[in-house]
Amino acid sequence: MKRLAAVILLALTAAAGTHKVSRDTAALEFNYEWPAEAAAIPKLDLILYKKAKAALAEAQKFAAEDVASARQDKRDFQQHYYDAGWQVAGASKTLLSLQYGDDTFEGGAHPNHNYAALLWDKLKAREIAVSSLFTDDAFGALTRRAYCAALDKERLERREGEKIGGEFDECPKYSELAIALSDKDHDGRFDAIAFGASPYVAGPYVEGPYDIELPVSQALIAALRPEYRASFEVQRQ
Repeated sequence: MKRLAAVILLALTAAAGTHKVSRDTAALEFNYEWPAEAAAIPKLDLILYKKAKAALAEAQKFAAEDVASARQDKRDFQQHYYDAGWQVAGASKTLLSLQYGDDTFEGGAHPNHNYAALLWDKLKAREIAVSSLFTDDAFGALTRRAYCAALDKERLERREGEKIGGEFDECPKYSELAIALSDKDHDGRFDAIAFGASPYVAGPYVEGPYDIELPVSQALIAALRPEYRASFEVQRQ
C-alpha cells in the first residue's frame, strides 16, 4: 500500500498542461514542475519526469540522513525542501528554450539555488547545445569577450569597485553556466542570450546569482547554421 501511495504521489498532474511531481512528508517538501510546452513533447516530457524522479530520490536520501543525524546528535530537525521549476525562455518553430531554477534546503546554514538550461530541437527530437547552432567555434568567439566584460562590470558594481581575488574574479567557463536563448518580445524568434551563473560560480554565496544577457546581433545570426537562422532576429533597441 505504501508503495502504491508513493507511485500516486509521483504521478504527473494536469495531463493536458503543466506537469508536476510533488511529495510532502515530515522530512521533505518536494515540488518539481515543467511547462505545458515541454509536457506536450512526449520525449522531452519523459526526460524531465526522469530528472524530477532523480532529484526526488536524492532529496529523500539527504533528508533521511539528516533525520538520522539529528536523532543521534539530539538536535531539532528542520524539514528539508526542494522547490524547482522549468520555464519557457522562448520558442520558435524549430527550437524550444527552457530555463531552470531551484530553491533547496538540506539542513545547512542557508538555502541553495541552482540554474540550468535546456535547448530542444523539435525537428531532431533531442536536446542540443547552444554552441551547436553555430558554425565552428563562432559562438564562443562572438560572445565570450562581451560576456566576461559584462560580468566583470556587474561584479565590480556589487563589490563597490573592489576585487576579492581568486576564482571569483575569473570568468566562469561556459560549461559552468546555464545558457538559454530568450525571446524578449515573444514573437517566435530569439533576440537575446541569457547566461545564468548560480551562487558560487561567479562569486561567493552572499553575492547571489549573476544573470547576464547579451543581445542577438547581426554577426551572431550570420554565424548560425542556415537551418536555424529563421529562429533568430536582431534585438530591437
